[in-house]
Amino acid sequence: MLTFIDAHIHFHPCFPAEVFFDSARNNFCSIARQHLETSFQCVLCFTESHGMSVYGELSRKAINQEKIGDWGIHTTAEHNSLLLQDNTGFEIIVVAGRQIVTRDKVEVLAVGLNEDIDDGEPTDAVIAYAVRAHAIPILPWGPGKWLGKRKKIVQGLVNAGKYACYLGDNGNRPWLWRKSEIFNNGADHHSFNLPGSDPLPFANEAVKPGSFGFCIEGALDREKPFTSLYGHIVNSSQQFETYGTLESTANFFKNQFAMQLVKRSRKSSKK
Repeated sequence: MLTFIDAHIHFHPCFPAEVFFDSARNNFCSIARQHLETSFQCVLCFTESHGMSVYGELSRKAINQEKIGDWGIHTTAEHNSLLLQDNTGFEIIVVAGRQIVTRDKVEVLAVGLNEDIDDGEPTDAVIAYAVRAHAIPILPWGPGKWLGKRKKIVQGLVNAGKYACYLGDNGNRPWLWRKSEIFNNGADHHSFNLPGSDPLPFANEAVKPGSFGFCIEGALDREKPFTSLYGHIVNSSQQFETYGTLESTANFFKNQFAMQLVKRSRKSSKK
């Protein structure tokens, strides 16, 4: 049995919730067929930006026994994981998590952290906080995010080995863009690659969850899925198998252009 994990999930306001979770189910099933797996588990790791609380809203719906389309939402024995189940019995585990932008403009994903903390703190302090909170800190790749000064910071964190942090490839990377050499160096220091789909803030991106990630051997504890996942990851001595197809060149450039418009719009609204 395999467990498939998408470790970089954003749920943007433009996403229809039922489409989002239906798409995740379809993507996970497609990946499972490619692996010839008929029995498998699926995990979406939320990585919410400061001020966002979609996981909190899902938790509220679980307590109130509200549904999203055909999806029932159920609490677990943990505060940072939920279990979604459709009317056929298909299950998706949802794990809480945050995306923090540090003072150095380095992004840190803290999978399992159910607390919204401020951006702008030093990178090593953010990673240390995530480690103390028993979250999984991931430094995600992104276009331009591992260049210049930021590349040196990420490389330095990997080489120093002071913190148990991981790296994260991204489903938005175009197929012609070579994977950074930092990933190979990270593997040598047990900073393994924990990739995710990283849906962008456009309505058509709601179909991406579950399409890019990694898998582990065995099943997670349904009552304490994050605790189980955490144990698998921190006790591993080797890279996990990854899965998914990289972005086409045309879509990559289209999305990057659209993201620049979004960033300009956000800056204008703050003036």
